[in-house]
Amino acid sequence: MAHCNAAIAIVLGMWIPSTVQAQTPLPNQIEKFVEKHCSDCHDGPDADGGINLYELDFDLSDEENTRRWILVHDRIASGEMPPAKKPRPDATSSQKVQRLLSDAICDAENQRSGVVLRRLNRREYENTVRDLFQTDVQITGLPEDTSTDGFDTVGEGLAVSAEAMQAYLDAADSVLDAVFGEPTKPKFIRHETNLLKQVDWKGRPTDGQFGKMFRVTDDGLVIFQSGYCPTNLVNFARLRAPAGTYRGTMRARAVQSDKPVTLRIYAGDTIVNRRERHLVGYYDVPPDKWTTIEFVDQLVQDGGTFQPKCYNTKDTRKDADTYPEPGIEIGDIVIEGPIDAWPPPSRAYLFGDVDPETATVKEAEEIIARILPDAFRRPVASEEIAPYLKIFQESITAGNQFEEALRVSLKTILCSPEFLFLDEPGGDEIGAYAFASRLAYFLWSSIPDGELLKLAGTGALSDPSVIKIQIERMLGDPKAKAFTKNFTGQWLDLRDINFTEPDANLYPEFDELLRLSMISETELFFQEILDKDLSLLNFIESGFTYLNGRLASHYGIEGVVGQKFRRVKLPPDSMRGGLLTQASILKVTANGTYTSPVLRGAWVLENILGTPTSTPPDNVGSVEPDTRGATTLREELAKHREAKSCSACHRKIDPPGFALECFDPIGGFRERYRTMAESGERPGISRAPFTWKWVRFRIGLPVDATGRMSDGEQFTDIRDFKKLLAHDPDQIARNLTVKLLTYATGRKIGFADRIRVEVIVNNSRKQGYGFRSLIHAVVQSELMRKP
Repeated sequence: MAHCNAAIAIVLGMWIPSTVQAQTPLPNQIEKFVEKHCSDCHDGPDADGGINLYELDFDLSDEENTRRWILVHDRIASGEMPPAKKPRPDATSSQKVQRLLSDAICDAENQRSGVVLRRLNRREYENTVRDLFQTDVQITGLPEDTSTDGFDTVGEGLAVSAEAMQAYLDAADSVLDAVFGEPTKPKFIRHETNLLKQVDWKGRPTDGQFGKMFRVTDDGLVIFQSGYCPTNLVNFARLRAPAGTYRGTMRARAVQSDKPVTLRIYAGDTIVNRRERHLVGYYDVPPDKWTTIEFVDQLVQDGGTFQPKCYNTKDTRKDADTYPEPGIEIGDIVIEGPIDAWPPPSRAYLFGDVDPETATVKEAEEIIARILPDAFRRPVASEEIAPYLKIFQESITAGNQFEEALRVSLKTILCSPEFLFLDEPGGDEIGAYAFASRLAYFLWSSIPDGELLKLAGTGALSDPSVIKIQIERMLGDPKAKAFTKNFTGQWLDLRDINFTEPDANLYPEFDELLRLSMISETELFFQEILDKDLSLLNFIESGFTYLNGRLASHYGIEGVVGQKFRRVKLPPDSMRGGLLTQASILKVTANGTYTSPVLRGAWVLENILGTPTSTPPDNVGSVEPDTRGATTLREELAKHREAKSCSACHRKIDPPGFALECFDPIGGFRERYRTMAESGERPGISRAPFTWKWVRFRIGLPVDATGRMSDGEQFTDIRDFKKLLAHDPDQIARNLTVKLLTYATGRKIGFADRIRVEVIVNNSRKQGYGFRSLIHAVVQSELMRKP
């Protein structure tokens, strides 16, 4: 038996590759440099930064090895290695080693840089079918896109599995359902109602709450509820209204208040909450004077309805008739729709003058020939049309009518590689049509329009002056909102705003409106810097931001009332200003319960400075906060940094995180931590603002937001820290250039691209670091045309 097992082991050994491979030795000159200048700090299990240069393989075909050797190169180039207190290499030997490393890394990257087909991501797909067929359709069921180097536009992360292909087949059906429209016009509903007239789902009157939760008036009901509020328009839900776009009006006025009271409206399954439900909007209702709230909203499923309720009011459930607190009186309500055009414009666009009842193969060929160039984002030859026409003809032969046969052909187009993938062929640079697509998906997240394709066909897109005009035209188009939404969503991690839910005991004031306002501030701020070509340094420190009343109150800034966002000049001594102090950033860099200087510091290095540190060694544990509130995370980190393998990275990571410690997990300014420990002090308020939830937290230890940068510069608070960051505008521009190029080109920007990146940075410096100017420089760069 033992012999048998041994034989099996030998056979298996022939088939299973060994995981132990010989380490690629260092080039001779690099090895001598390491021995002379690096061995003290980077040898053994406790090597600084976890980088043991004697065990670091020089096999640069491995991306992780390459990444680590790039760190070594950069630290030598910056003078960090060797450390200041160690003997310094002479300039000649240092430069020679840098050049050897640079050449080797560039060669390895060039050998590895195969062209990867880039699939449309979910948002690009939805925008593309919208513009291709001139229809709005919400696509569900497509798989989540993988983020690579921070973006879901990078080809490496956009593979297609069998499951994904089935999802695209289903998505194509949804698209074509919207394009062709319903066979008959949906019945138009005009529903006039009043909260006084509502019944429950079984048709019983709801007057049992009159005088308790609601106050009856001659015109309707006064509601006070921000929490549980049974004001669903059940009568409308009982009509089983078809999915579609509806227009609503609601007469309302604030009562028992000398300032506006906020009304919010929800739509969808607001009664049972088992199906889709969404926010329609928040509305300021002025006091005493009747106003008409108008809204347009899409019910995505049949049988949906609407629900009005208050915001930032104190509820009552027993004495509405005598209740003295602010509320909203709601009068007559009108809901009408669907108001979508029928037949849908997409159907008219698709068929043109063709009558499906009498159309022939010739008309089908004309439609396919008209759709294909836009779908494929380039001209198509007659032989490319033939397969799709053949599919149409086969469907007709099988007994289908013209419309169904055309649908089969269009579905095949929507699932073809030419549609789903961006074709970017070329040697040293991509072709004109590929460049037009790359530009369109960069600024619009959608297909190039007719003007771009025409310019590509004439060769005019090789003219910098023409490109400049097109960039300005595209940025002025409403479709450019996709750039702001999708780029900030990934560069600044705004898409993760819902990833954690703040602890309701520690942060009872957090609510939906605050979360929505956080995102709006950052997007509007970003848009202002782009529109006005303001300096990139505004991302670090600025004298303005965008606020509504909810967010201004959260920041402690007075004089901003209502839900409308506006540009607000910040006080000279404000802790706010720039991205780092915006609540959206502060929330996505915290876990909802506590803040971590490590997480926030690493985020600043990666997203703002573009100088990420090495991943921590496997044998180093994470630093956890003291849940008792007896020690701060700063004190825990001080112990952590005593480990030699941790100190090098934490000298860079911790200072940005410490500077941001004056902000809590929901972006509020603080001088002391909150805690649930009984030993803490009572906060002096019993109920939280806006939500009116009972306050259970206590006030704990003081916050220390001072620190020392890795170069020895000190700061006393976030204002000082931002000034230190602003000392190196080139690095801010360099990082943002790399982020923009990654997002725009759909590929990783590597070490070999640095020279071309520096050309853009130099141009940005000459243009005063204007953000819009940077967009122009990125599009005009050689890298924008690199496959």
